[in-house]
Amino acid sequence: MLSDRQKEILWAIIEENTKLAEPVSSKALALKRGFNIGAPMIRKEMNQMEKEGYLASPHTSAGRVPTDKAYRLYIQENMSDPTSPRLRGVSGMVGLSQKEAEKVKESLEKNCPDEQSLLKEISRLTSQLSKELSIAGRVGGENTYTFGFSNLMDEPEFSNFSNISQLMHFMDNMDRYFDSLWERFLNDDLRVFIGEENPIKEINEFTLITGKYQLPEGDQGFVSIIGPKRMNYRRNMALVEYISKVINDK
Repeated sequence: MLSDRQKEILWAIIEENTKLAEPVSSKALALKRGFNIGAPMIRKEMNQMEKEGYLASPHTSAGRVPTDKAYRLYIQENMSDPTSPRLRGVSGMVGLSQKEAEKVKESLEKNCPDEQSLLKEISRLTSQLSKELSIAGRVGGENTYTFGFSNLMDEPEFSNFSNISQLMHFMDNMDRYFDSLWERFLNDDLRVFIGEENPIKEINEFTLITGKYQLPEGDQGFVSIIGPKRMNYRRNMALVEYISKVINDK
């Protein structure tokens, strides 16, 4: 059980690591975050959290990075409470600015002549706003659309060739993987799989956020975001939820 102070330090590490894509040191936290304790005490708390499985120490750095367990706790404690300041966007809407919400609504309410056009627009828009890889399709069907593969190639995580190989294998078999995924989680409107939680083992170094909606012709559709574990969860979860809401309201 983490103390309130340990949680605040952990949230700060997650948020700094998301922005900088590098390990976070106790000294950096003391300088940037204005905690009322010095670097030695922050380091002591970080050492304890590492022992409990919330932080890891890369061999080449004195800093720490969050583990899958840390991200799961972060989501559970910060993404489920609508009063949390970490959830509120500029407009007061969860995770999205008013301008972004209007862009989603306008793009998805324009005249898409058929289901394929709508799914393609969902995938394109999701990738554009999340800056990650996005996938949209029909649950249990073909015609899956992807955008944003180049977004992932720009991430530091892809300096590892095995990560690229895993992702390519996943994309070659994507329809089969998503059919299997929805067979297991058919009743869930939104799911977040972090790293080793991922039921699709080919992408268990990444995070998968996936949500469902009702297509105009009655079929169920899905939209998914795949990206590094240090992604912006607040923004990406809100984006998937809001896109699903707009489609359901059509």
